[in-house]
Amino acid sequence: MKMKLMSKLTALALAVVLAFGAASCSTADQSWSAEKDGDRLPVGVYVYNLYAAINTAKQQEGVDSSVSLLDQQIDGQSAEDWIRAEALRYTKEIYYLRDQLDALGIPLTEDEQAQAESLAASAWGYIPDSVKKYVAQDSFVIAYGETSVMYSKLFDAIYGEGGSNEVPDDDLRAYFEDTYYDFDYVLSSLSYKEDTELTGEEGESSEMTEEEASARRELFEGYAEKINAGEMTMEEAAEDFASVISSEDEELTHQLIDGAYIDSYFPDGVRAALDEMADGEVRTLEVSTLSDGILLLQKNAISDAYDTFLETESNRDTLLVGLKSDEFAASVESGCDALEGVTFNDEAISTYKVSEFYTFTPSSSSSAS
Repeated sequence: MKMKLMSKLTALALAVVLAFGAASCSTADQSWSAEKDGDRLPVGVYVYNLYAAINTAKQQEGVDSSVSLLDQQIDGQSAEDWIRAEALRYTKEIYYLRDQLDALGIPLTEDEQAQAESLAASAWGYIPDSVKKYVAQDSFVIAYGETSVMYSKLFDAIYGEGGSNEVPDDDLRAYFEDTYYDFDYVLSSLSYKEDTELTGEEGESSEMTEEEASARRELFEGYAEKINAGEMTMEEAAEDFASVISSEDEELTHQLIDGAYIDSYFPDGVRAALDEMADGEVRTLEVSTLSDGILLLQKNAISDAYDTFLETESNRDTLLVGLKSDEFAASVESGCDALEGVTFNDEAISTYKVSEFYTFTPSSSSSAS
């Protein structure tokens, strides 16, 4: 009897200890995610960074959008582990950027802080409710707004005018000439007539016949032949084509853009054709987007466009980012890895699961198969 009573009392005592321990864990301060030199970041900063890391993971090479992200591996580890590590690095990056700007004597000014708040306010509406549930707006200002402004400011302090690693104009010009394209074009469908070509007669079709498409090819090929022979200009070809289709709106289109933009927004084959062409050369190129079409395409000398391009002040920054963004990102990442003195609140951040902020939605093509 005495033994049973002692056993029961021991069990009760153990239960009290366990209950107290559990209560202690549940009442731990979970309001912060990271700390350095007494400066704590709200837990919402980490939660947003977890969400941002999920979006980064989706863009990694080898990730299959037809399969749940959480069933895949990235860089030899589970996607979930990769995402968590990336979220920790994003959070640590805030301290790194602050330290670097402080070391240079250029912390964020009041105007830049206001800019950070404005950036965050503009982006807040795009954040899903599942994230907003845990991320207060002040946390979002830190994680998104301040981080963006600090990142840009440090980049400019290194590579911009007067920076510690200022990029010479010759390097910018070389990058521009290697990656940008200057060209003019006129586009016509080979499948459908322009509205201005239609007479309005009953039963008239907007679709081109084979004969009409062939005539359009011959017209554009004739333009190219004449321009290359010096008998016509691209402007004159555009004006003539406008008269052919009875349009007052048809104009020559000019583009000064980088190759990545061409790859993303122009039909296949345009960039390859430009790479093959000599400056001033004109050729026709049949393309396919929503329907078949034909381009009258002229390549202009990119070396002549540099000074004009820089007349827009922001374009210099565009070139700097294109030339140095990868190098800068790598230096920030290595700096974060080497940064000491950051403590993470594991009890707080471990309560947030990647699955809370990611839902796999099969594409229509994958679900059909």
